[in-house]
Amino acid sequence: HTLYERNVELLCRTDKPIDQCRVRLPGPSAETFDVGSLPAGVKRIGDDSRGECGVRLAKFTSDQIGKFVCIVTISGEQHEASIELRQRVPPRPTELKISKTTALIDGGIRANQLLKARCISRLGLPVSNLTWYLDNRPLNDSLVKPAQITTEMQDGKNLQTIQQEVNLYVTPELNGQMLDCVVNHAAIKSEQRTSFPLNVKFAPEEIPHIHIDELPATGSATVNITIHANPQPITRWTVNGRLIKEGESVDIYQAYIPRPTSSNGEYRVLLKNNDCSKERATLFTLEATNVLGTQTYIIKAVRVDDEGTEVIRNDDYNYNDDSNGSTFWLISVWTFFCSVIATRLL
Repeated sequence: HTLYERNVELLCRTDKPIDQCRVRLPGPSAETFDVGSLPAGVKRIGDDSRGECGVRLAKFTSDQIGKFVCIVTISGEQHEASIELRQRVPPRPTELKISKTTALIDGGIRANQLLKARCISRLGLPVSNLTWYLDNRPLNDSLVKPAQITTEMQDGKNLQTIQQEVNLYVTPELNGQMLDCVVNHAAIKSEQRTSFPLNVKFAPEEIPHIHIDELPATGSATVNITIHANPQPITRWTVNGRLIKEGESVDIYQAYIPRPTSSNGEYRVLLKNNDCSKERATLFTLEATNVLGTQTYIIKAVRVDDEGTEVIRNDDYNYNDDSNGSTFWLISVWTFFCSVIATRLL
């Protein structure tokens, strides 16, 4: 009911005549009244002979929120029934804030830090219900702190504010995901969803031991490397002493500007050899730089079999890799009219 609404009727009914009708009014008092001696502002309604027991409140006020109880006696037996009297007040628009200690850079959040976010639903009645989602999936309970609820009297109403904090460690893998706080309230038909996009900023990530299939003897070939960074990096290649910047051509080589893929923070970097008959390089160096740092990638072209295993060669070139760790072989060869694209796929 709306606050200060007039002539609010509360009526219990039974299918038998009532011998006695008593009531407990909604509010803080637990006193029981006979309907013949009600306090000011409350009048009896209903007909005992028709099984009716009830009251009319002259004006609905904030101190009358609660349970109305009618106690009736029928043929010597006592029965009780109740009506819940509530006032519903929709909360204010939801607030979603991040901590002032959050490290921001280039319009986003620096990776590898603890993000503290707080959702607030103010001055509703009853209190709102908050739910957190990460990328449309419920957030793990271990990341959510207990909710804090406070009460504030406004215009005769005890309005309630609820706020809750989550602690989320932000990594590059969360880039592009959405942190949502969803509010449900009895006075609102549809949920209120407030979102915070996770624009996670990070330097180009390392890729150890990049191997591609050797280039063909003739025609053209393209070295295709996929890297991860945010924001988009600036790239340059070094091949046999030549420095080729993105978007430029040097001799037989052409370096393309990184192209974003369908995944957030993922870029494809291409270097084309327009004439392999003039040179078949076996070692390529790719350097990627953004505001957060620089990463250098070493790409080796080697001969592999159909299963991606290196074929031991009998020529004079040394293909041994002295570094420790595992070598990941992801090779794709695409031949079309003597053109080969050597691709390393993640």
